Amino acid sequence: MKPVIITLLYLTFGGDIKQESFEIASGASCESWYHHNVKVIELKQRKMFSNLYYHEYKGKQVVGYICGNEPPQ
Repeated sequence: MKPVIITLLYLTFGGDIKQESFEIASGASCESWYHHNVKVIELKQRKMFSNLYYHEYKGKQVVGYICGNEPPQ
């Protein structure tokens, strides 16, 4: 079975995007790992009927993720 590598994309203080890749247990889907390990934080309502959500993993703000059999280039 091929390894499953997930890459989290982080937003830095300077506005840059950094990435961190690691292998997750084979058999686990990327979506289920993400939903079990990345916290969703809801902030104040900005506009009528809209909410702003942030995602956080180990104290870092996550802006997205990539999942596959190899780290992204």
